[in-house]
Amino acid sequence: MRYREMVPFLLLLSVGYVVSPALADTSHERVALSLVGNDCSSRRQTISLALTQVQGVTGVDLESVPDHVLVDIERGVVMPENLRAAVAERLNVGTQCRAEIMTSCISASLSPETQ
Repeated sequence: MRYREMVPFLLLLSVGYVVSPALADTSHERVALSLVGNDCSSRRQTISLALTQVQGVTGVDLESVPDHVLVDIERGVVMPENLRAAVAERLNVGTQCRAEIMTSCISASLSPETQ
């Protein structure tokens, strides 16, 4: 008798295991930008401010990888090129620093704050 009472619960539990991967949050991604130039280390605050003001940016990490910035974004809201352009626009003309979009090499999971 006790077994029959558990059957609906076990069925519900097994359906949850099947459905939960389909419900995983895939709306975020991490973009890596390489910071190139002699002035980049002194412009970190400016770079961070430029990126955090872009709509769709949920996190900016300038600490994890030297000479790079890892940017957590909402997929479909902002494109990597928008990030590069935001940094370029904020840096003064003549500054020896630019951001380049990384297309390989760094693969880092989302920061714990955005998960």
